[in-house]
Amino acid sequence: MINISSMFARSPFKPLRDHMDKVAESVVPLKDFFEALHQEDYAKVKEIQQQVSLAEKEADIIKNEVRDHLPRSIFMPINRRDLLEMLDMQDTIADVAQDIVNLLTLRKMSLPKELCQDVIQFVEKSQQVCSMAQDLSQEFGDVLESGFGRHEINKLLEMINQVSTAETEADDLEDSVVRKMFEVEDRMKPVDVVFWYKIFELIGDIADYSKKTGSRLRLMIASNQ
Repeated sequence: MINISSMFARSPFKPLRDHMDKVAESVVPLKDFFEALHQEDYAKVKEIQQQVSLAEKEADIIKNEVRDHLPRSIFMPINRRDLLEMLDMQDTIADVAQDIVNLLTLRKMSLPKELCQDVIQFVEKSQQVCSMAQDLSQEFGDVLESGFGRHEINKLLEMINQVSTAETEADDLEDSVVRKMFEVEDRMKPVDVVFWYKIFELIGDIADYSKKTGSRLRLMIASNQ
């Protein structure tokens, strides 16, 4: 088991950074997953689903360790509640990634050919937003180590703005995919249409919760200025 207390003693943000690294690991295979789904390679689909589920499970282990061992009184420039809220936002990203692969694997759904490239582009953008949020974790560690130095804060705030911009781009791609779904849904099974709209929402949630982690960091910074 992870010695969370000693980790916090070395770096107050390291456990959350390690958790975010594991969360990102659950998102990385999603493009390959959708490509396998398009090719109807269900053996690979199942393999990737298990990979994502394992990463999500390992993220949960870190999350629970942090919750159980985070001291109620710790000498840090940020408070315990903010850390735990940040942890929950990060963890939701892994939960959503698992929901996506579980739902599509259980139903053995096929990706409509007319939407394939658009959906994969949408997935890639959401992955990018998650990766950018992962970078925020590292940068925030630098902010803490600098004692909230102005240069480090400005760099982090700019990165947070970039995450927000990328999330807006993901929203635009989701709107585009939904519009294209309108054009082909009459040729699909009604239940598949419902499920695909749900999947699109979940893909968007990956970008949305990645943005929310940045927003939480912004609040942490504001409370220390």
